[in-house]
Amino acid sequence: MDNFVNDSTKTAQDIDVPRLYGNPFVPSAAEKIAVIFSYPLAYLYTYILIPPVNRDNWYPVTAAFIILFCALSETFYHRRKATAESYAWLGCIAVILVSMLAGLNRVWGDSLAVFFIHGYAVYWILNRSGRLIEGRSGPFTPVDMMNGFIVFPFKNFFLRIKVLWSALKSRERKNGEKTSRAGTVAAIAGGLILLYIAGALLAAADDTFDRLVGDILRLLDIDFLKTFIPRFLLSLPVGAYLYGLVIGTNREDVHELEERGGITLNRLETLKKVPAKAWMVILGGFSLLYLLFFVIQGSYLFGAFTRTLPEGFTVAQYARQGFFELCQIMGINFLLFWLVMKSSNIDIRSNRFAMIMCSVLLAESLLFSVTAFSKLMLYISCFGFTPRRLQSTWLICVLFAGTALALYSLWTRKRTFRIWIYISGISLALMHLY
Repeated sequence: MDNFVNDSTKTAQDIDVPRLYGNPFVPSAAEKIAVIFSYPLAYLYTYILIPPVNRDNWYPVTAAFIILFCALSETFYHRRKATAESYAWLGCIAVILVSMLAGLNRVWGDSLAVFFIHGYAVYWILNRSGRLIEGRSGPFTPVDMMNGFIVFPFKNFFLRIKVLWSALKSRERKNGEKTSRAGTVAAIAGGLILLYIAGALLAAADDTFDRLVGDILRLLDIDFLKTFIPRFLLSLPVGAYLYGLVIGTNREDVHELEERGGITLNRLETLKKVPAKAWMVILGGFSLLYLLFFVIQGSYLFGAFTRTLPEGFTVAQYARQGFFELCQIMGINFLLFWLVMKSSNIDIRSNRFAMIMCSVLLAESLLFSVTAFSKLMLYISCFGFTPRRLQSTWLICVLFAGTALALYSLWTRKRTFRIWIYISGISLALMHLY
């Protein structure tokens, strides 16, 4: 638990939000102000979900939303000191934004760029609000992402309605009749709009009804409403989600998150029941299997270094097969390494032979990465760069870095998973500039 965020990180922004369960719900002033901005921001977001007819307008609209989202979020959390890591993820968002506006981003394309920028934005909010389980990136990052994308927003999905209702009730108690009149006017306006929509739908469904009221409805026909109303209706759940993400995350108790992380670690400790000797036998079997493969398939694996293709292979087949073999083998090896570290009944680092077996497994994984990279480089040297080939190159490099850092961590006991996340995340963003 020493790695968890300490009590001193709690700021005035956290204290500003009432957390005493059972007390009446009283929103903070910042939460009330955020409600006002949440509606136009969510409406703007609908143009990302449903692009305008003129696709050229999609880029400035997307940029406007991203800038406003980050600026308003930063304003809300301005009392909490930003960490260096939060600036790194904010920088990744800026890089992707620049790549979209500059017409770059040939590697990932627009759809993936928007998907990635959502991931960076959510993770940045978790960093900026101090709601990462360990207070920074680490092994709990997949759980943190699940919290950011699913748990926090949907847990606080109705927070905006609660804040709005509380603010209106408070204003009604202060202003009495004036607020009641304003509410009446708003209700009448909303009712008339809904009445118009219902009449238009019925007129479209029945010719007789259209002859009776169609002319009246056409007098009131406003082209603006045809696009505004559907987008506004869509923006309501979108706004609730965004408000739950940005504002609701601030209501999550930091200490409760720490406790959940501690409980998870304690549960993992209970899994440490597999005899270390059993894992050493299994690791030895894998090491011998890979070594035998290297000996038998030496010409296949290392042919790219001498620019020699195995019989019956084209350059494309050779590179693609090597890439997919690497992904599958790496998946198996990482899973095996994690199981050994988490389920062995003794600390692997205290057993010299077990350390050697794990090191051999990781070293063979590095060799697989190098051979896959050599095949891909042969392919690129023959046919040139393409976005897909750059994607494959990036993934091979990321897997190589993860394996090398795991090997370093094994022998030094230093935590390197956070470094791997930085390497992966920042390099992914920089790839958008090509």
